[in-house]
Amino acid sequence: MIQILLIIVLAAILVILFRKFKLIGGEVAETSLTVQTPINKKIEVAQGQREAKLKKKLELEKALERVRSLKRKGERDKAEKVLLKLLTLFNQKPEVFYELGLLYLEDKKYENAISALSAATKNDGENGFYFHALGLAYLRHKQFMPAVENLDKALHFNNKIAYRWADLAQALIGLEKFKEAKDAVAQALEIEPHNVRYRSILESLEKKIG
Repeated sequence: MIQILLIIVLAAILVILFRKFKLIGGEVAETSLTVQTPINKKIEVAQGQREAKLKKKLELEKALERVRSLKRKGERDKAEKVLLKLLTLFNQKPEVFYELGLLYLEDKKYENAISALSAATKNDGENGFYFHALGLAYLRHKQFMPAVENLDKALHFNNKIAYRWADLAQALIGLEKFKEAKDAVAQALEIEPHNVRYRSILESLEKKIG
């Protein structure tokens, strides 16, 4: 009798243990626990960093679009204030310096434009638009040598943009390098053969050289 009771008790204990570990029916249930290895942790950290970076990029793009909207409305002082604030919020991103430089360039504040656009090229030395804008700022400020240097750099990144050659021609004219200027504007006309302005510059240069 005692042996039967012991067997029943043991059987009950086994059933409880089986239920606890989800082993009833001979099937092993997967546990929800995951092992955190150093690689898993690194992957999670990298994913978190990518997501944070993407979120910040989207926030910056939205802010820059607001700046462009303010410019279109003629609210240029407000646009400048927003850009200056963005420089502190987004760790002095080159695209913010670029937009600020364009604003100053359009407002004929050439020294300010040169300062902002120089910062853009220093923070990102692989963007031809930054170098072209800086070269144009120097050109408008009658500083022809640095204008030529930066416009040359812009052409290094993309020499299929006609206005870059035309602006380089204007800077070379400022240095009285008329033959080189003629070659530059001829390159612009190869890209845009029907451009009246470029044709006029070429004819003027041909008269000077002749």
